Amino acid sequence: MKRVILKSNILLRDKSDLKGIEEFIPNVYIQGAMEKSNHPVNDIKVISNKFTKIGKTILDKYPNLEWVVYRGHGTDGINLELCKQYGVGVVATNPNTEGCANWINDKLVDGNTIIFGNGSISKRLQELMETYYSVNGLEYSVVNSSVKVHNINNHYKNVVSCVPLNDETENMFNYELFKNVNDMNFVSISRDKTHNNKDLLKLIKENKFKKLYIDTLGTEHREELIDTGIVDYTKHTAWVSEKDDLLELKNIIQDCLDDDVTNPILERRKNVFFQF
Repeated sequence: MKRVILKSNILLRDKSDLKGIEEFIPNVYIQGAMEKSNHPVNDIKVISNKFTKIGKTILDKYPNLEWVVYRGHGTDGINLELCKQYGVGVVATNPNTEGCANWINDKLVDGNTIIFGNGSISKRLQELMETYYSVNGLEYSVVNSSVKVHNINNHYKNVVSCVPLNDETENMFNYELFKNVNDMNFVSISRDKTHNNKDLLKLIKENKFKKLYIDTLGTEHREELIDTGIVDYTKHTAWVSEKDDLLELKNIIQDCLDDDVTNPILERRKNVFFQF
């Protein structure tokens, strides 16, 4: 029997991708990044986040938390080891796959393309590219984020980053990778720490890039990069929230309440004592 989605059980953190959510989950608690909490912490069983870090502070604050539903790709903002210790399950939606893939596709120039990362956004991008590339005799290559690529050359006109942030991908896009290119078109939806901003600035001064489209850009050398005139920084807006994403979120939350989650990142440990 399905449990009813109650306002008191659900907390949606972060607002940027939740426009229209009331149509799917009416009267839900929504807390923006800078807003104070206005909900009873002991009743919350499911928290959904996009930017909020999930670690000891959150896990201690919500003693009856059962699930974290991450609205994104990758889980670098969630301490999975701590969630496991607390018995909290973790599951992710696949939001903005269509929007992100189309955003990248619109930025590509004619020529061969190398894509770093092979998650859902990358796979959808490949589907969008398939017909055009085959008809026009072009090619694209896909590199898993765990594969170490030391540098690339002018065989490619586009470099695309869809990699998650982890130990292998931090500072992945650096001087060594791009030193042998000229007039490269770089398109990235990856987290800011995958880009070495100091190296990117040096590469721009050496005319290695024609254009850079970067969705998340760290603060170091950010203004200098923007001032070059060839860096298009979109401030983490390369996605467009769609109704299908909100419906998926509602369905996953319902599954969490029913303890019937498909393909969780981390299973919930059910033999925990709840506080009242």
